[in-house]
Amino acid sequence: MKRLICTVIAVITALSVSLGVIPAGAVGETTGEVNVIFLVDSSRSMNNSDPDMIRLEAIKLFADLCTLGKTKIGFVLFGSEINYEQPSIPINSEEDRAAIKQKVDELTELKGATDIGLALRHTVESFAAESAPEKGRFIVFLSDGKTVITKGDSSTRTLEDSEADLEKGIEEAQAAEIPIYTVGLNANGDVDENQLRYISAKTYADETYMTNSASDLSEILSDIYVRHTGAENRQLASFKSIGGEHDTEFEIADGSVIEANLVIMHSGELEDLKVKTPDGGEVLFNGEQADISRNDGYTLVKLYYPSAGTWHLCVTSPVDTKVDINCILTRDLRLNATIYTDREVKAGAKVKLSAELTDPNGVKITDENVIQQLFGKGMLKNEATGETQEIVMLADGGSTFRGEGSIDTDDNYTVQVSIYNGNIDMRGEIVTLEHGSEAYKEPEGPLKLILIIAAGVVVLIIIILLILRYMKENKRFWSGRVVITVNRGGMPSMPMPYDFAKKVPGKRRVTLYDVLKTVSDDADIVEAVPKSITSAVVITMTDAGDIRLTAPSGVEYSGGITVGKKISLSNANRVTIKYADKAAGSNNLLIVQYLRT
Repeated sequence: MKRLICTVIAVITALSVSLGVIPAGAVGETTGEVNVIFLVDSSRSMNNSDPDMIRLEAIKLFADLCTLGKTKIGFVLFGSEINYEQPSIPINSEEDRAAIKQKVDELTELKGATDIGLALRHTVESFAAESAPEKGRFIVFLSDGKTVITKGDSSTRTLEDSEADLEKGIEEAQAAEIPIYTVGLNANGDVDENQLRYISAKTYADETYMTNSASDLSEILSDIYVRHTGAENRQLASFKSIGGEHDTEFEIADGSVIEANLVIMHSGELEDLKVKTPDGGEVLFNGEQADISRNDGYTLVKLYYPSAGTWHLCVTSPVDTKVDINCILTRDLRLNATIYTDREVKAGAKVKLSAELTDPNGVKITDENVIQQLFGKGMLKNEATGETQEIVMLADGGSTFRGEGSIDTDDNYTVQVSIYNGNIDMRGEIVTLEHGSEAYKEPEGPLKLILIIAAGVVVLIIIILLILRYMKENKRFWSGRVVITVNRGGMPSMPMPYDFAKKVPGKRRVTLYDVLKTVSDDADIVEAVPKSITSAVVITMTDAGDIRLTAPSGVEYSGGITVGKKISLSNANRVTIKYADKAAGSNNLLIVQYLRT
C-alpha cells in the first residue's frame, strides 16, 4: 500500500511540475555558525561585583551549549591592561570543549583597576582582524561597567584616554558589524547599567542583561545563542525542591530538531537525573543518543536527533535546591517554494509566490513556536534595468507564506523566495521568467479542471494495474530504507538514508561500503570506517520484508536478532557496530537502522 501511495505522489508531483510549480531549495543550513569572544572583567573590583565568578561560568556554559563543528570561542580577561587573551578557536570535538573549559578554570586571578575602553577597543580590533565579517560573530562583555583608572596601575593612562578608546572601539565594532551584548555583574548593587546599555545599543546588540546570580546564566546565554543560530528557546520549569523526583515534560514537535539542549541550573548538587523518551525508555548518555555535562552550578544534557513526542526530564535534588530548566532546540529546516504567473510574462502580469518550511524528510513544519518568529519575502528583479521589487509574503493563517508581485515592463525577470528572521535566512533558487514565456502560467478555468480530471484518471489506471499485478503474483510488495549514521569523536554525522526495496528496480543485496559511497558526498565519512568492515557487511532484503546483515568479525556489535552468522533487523530496529580508530586512538560507532516504508 505504501508503494502505491508513493507512486500516486510521484504522478501528482510530475503533473504539478507541468502546471508551473517550481521547487526552490534552501541555500545553506539553518543551524547557523557562531564565533564569539567573551570580554571578561578580571579587575580587583570583581571581588565585590562577582564573588561567585559568574563571568567564568558563562564561558563554560556557552561551550557546553554550542554545537560541535559550528562554533568558535575565545576570551579576553582584563583589568588595567589585558591580563589574558585566547583568540577564537573552533570547537570540533568533546576534547576541544573540555580543553577550553579547563583553561577557563585556571583563570581565577584578579588584578589591576578597570580600563574598559582599552579592553574593548583591543578586543574589537583583534576580533575584526582575525576573521572575515560573518553573521555569527559577536562579543559578550561581562563587567560591572565601571571604569577605574589609578596611578598605581598605570602611570600614563587617564580616564579621558579610556573614554576615547571606548568610543573608538564602539565605532570599529559598528564598522565590522560586531554586536556587543553586555552582562552587568551586580552582586554588590554598584553596576553602571547606563554604561553597559550604551555599549550594547551603539553596537546594535540592543540587549543588556543584569544579574547577581549564576541561575540567571541559562536564560541570558540561551537568549544570545538563539539570536545567532535560529534555535528555539523554551523555559520549562523553575522550582525549589521539596525532595524526591521532579518530573518535567517537554515536547519535540517534529523531525526538524537535530539537537535538544536541556540546561538545568541548580543551587546545589543534583542527586539523580534521567531523561525518558516518548515511549518510556530511559536515555543513555553514551555519545550516541545523548551526552551530559555536569558542573558545580549547572548540568547540560544534549539529545541528538530526538524523535517527535512528549519527553520527560526527571530531576532528583535535596530539599530547598533551586532549579531552573531551559530547553534549546536546534533545527535543520528546508525551504519549499512555488512560483506562478497569471499569464505569459509581460507588462501587467502577476507573479504569485508561496513558500513553506519542511524537515529533512519533506514533512511540513507547523509548529507555531517556529512559524510565528518567521517572515517571508520574494525579490522580483528586472534584468534589463536592475530594479528590484520586494514582495512581502505573509503566513496564511497556517504555515504557508504567500505574496504577489507585478511585472511592469516587457523584459526578462528573475525571482527568488526566502523565509527569514534575525538569525535564519533560507533562500530558494533564483528562477528566470523570460519575456513571453508561459512556462509558469497558473492553469485557469476549464483547463485546470481538465488537468485535475486527467490526473485522477492516471491515478485510477495506476491503482487498477497495481491491483491486477498484486492479484497475479499473490505476493506482498516490500520497500524499506536503511539509515546510516557514523559517530566520530562523540558527534554523529547527519543520518544518511539509502532506499532498499524488493519488487522494484534496484539491488536486493549490497555491501555497506557501496551504501556509504552512494549516500555520502563526504569522502572523509566514507573512509572513516575501515573498508575491511564495510566491505564485509552485506545487507540483504528478505522475502518477509526485513533485512539481514552479515555479522562483521573482529568488532563489537549490538542490536537486532542474531541468526547464525547474520543479524536480522525488522522495522525500526538498528544495529550498532563499535570499531577502533587507531589513528585517533578512540572508539567510534557505526549505526545501521532499518525503516520499512
